[in-house]
Amino acid sequence: MLILLLALVCGFATPTLARPVKATTEVVLTRDGDGDWLLEYRFARVAPAWFFVRSANALDGKPWRPQSWRVETPGVRLERIGHHDVLTGDGTPLKTVRIRVRPYSDPVQADYQPVLAFSDGGVGVYTDHHLAAPLSTIAAARDLPADLNGVAFDQVPTQFTLRDPGKTLLFNGRRHRGSVRLMLDQHQSYVYSGPARALATPAFVGIIDPGLPAWARDELNRFTPRLFDYYTARLGRPAGTRPTLLASWGGTTLPGVSLGGSVLDGMVVMNLEGAAMVDPQPALLAQTRWFIGHEGAHFWMGQTVRTARRSAAWMTEGAADIMAVRALAHFYPDYDARGRLQKSIDDCIAINGSKPLSGAFERGEHRANYACGAVLMMAAEGAARKRDPRADLFTWLCTLIDPNRKAGVVTPDHWLTVFAASGGAGAEQVRSFLDRGMPDPAAFIAELLEANGVAVRRDGARVILT
Repeated sequence: MLILLLALVCGFATPTLARPVKATTEVVLTRDGDGDWLLEYRFARVAPAWFFVRSANALDGKPWRPQSWRVETPGVRLERIGHHDVLTGDGTPLKTVRIRVRPYSDPVQADYQPVLAFSDGGVGVYTDHHLAAPLSTIAAARDLPADLNGVAFDQVPTQFTLRDPGKTLLFNGRRHRGSVRLMLDQHQSYVYSGPARALATPAFVGIIDPGLPAWARDELNRFTPRLFDYYTARLGRPAGTRPTLLASWGGTTLPGVSLGGSVLDGMVVMNLEGAAMVDPQPALLAQTRWFIGHEGAHFWMGQTVRTARRSAAWMTEGAADIMAVRALAHFYPDYDARGRLQKSIDDCIAINGSKPLSGAFERGEHRANYACGAVLMMAAEGAARKRDPRADLFTWLCTLIDPNRKAGVVTPDHWLTVFAASGGAGAEQVRSFLDRGMPDPAAFIAELLEANGVAVRRDGARVILT
């Protein structure tokens, strides 16, 4: 395995990443043996109740914390009130609370998995699930909406410390011995703690679960560093710290294959599982590589620059799709890039239809952002190639990313401006497709791609790459 000791790529960091400030809640999570952890809260001030800002339910629709956390402080309860998990007392305002935790390592609804469990006993702990805020009354919890975006509530600075004596911890691209400290609500990320060694290059550092099937582990070890080096060579260094990958293995309980991934600040998290992953197959190998390529692309299109609104997710998801396709075609000449691109066209027509693409997120049609975003990126790439036959999607993306690195945000207006400036034909039609939809999406896509040098033909309602 192509693995380097983490000590070879970065020195020990001092444990403290952020200093406590006045009126700061202190949270300490300590490994306690036998799989349990101790979670201790010392609140910045007394309050009759503290609610957890992130309170998604488990996949079974029930709160996950009562399945994982057991309050040990006498007179204190953890209960569900309205949309949130709440710590309440027996009439006495809360100041300190002690909780025994058995890590919850299953997915939750529309939020990050609380704990990533690695087969060697390592864990990845999602830090912001420990963020709590005070309430003036217990009854006030019932009035809180599930989505707190734009909602005013009492936000108290919170310092989080994870202690795992004798272990190496990885956070923010750096290692720490025995403990790490950070401020919550500033680093939406996981802290890894465990015995695994790091896979590292100057452009990337990763923890690969040693329990993964040997072929998948070897593929991650070989392909991921090459991928990040390639992306960096084509698009420059991503913003922030060195990208980190945590790849965990969920075992063979599920039939088939499950590849799950998410992107956080400076980190990509992957969970691979399923009985069909035990033995390598060409299609599964290509799918795994594409999955890594897509998730890794978000360090550039998603973090170096991001979208301000979910309605513009087609930019980051579509770019990540095509970046992955072009990277795989670069490394593996026999990769079926055309088949993947054709699926994007088919799915865009079938799923988004005549509706405005900007409404896909609200409609719950998330696949439309991936598929239609990829179609628009094909048109942008085609326009760049018409102007310079040596150009490709990465050439075009540089003209979108580089002017917006400082602000860190791209909008549909930015995209359309760069598209038109690069010689793209049909910018106004694209705007209509985004904002109002097109009555004949197949005709729109065929005309857009053809006008920008991408060869297609019509076959009834389908648009087929030629």
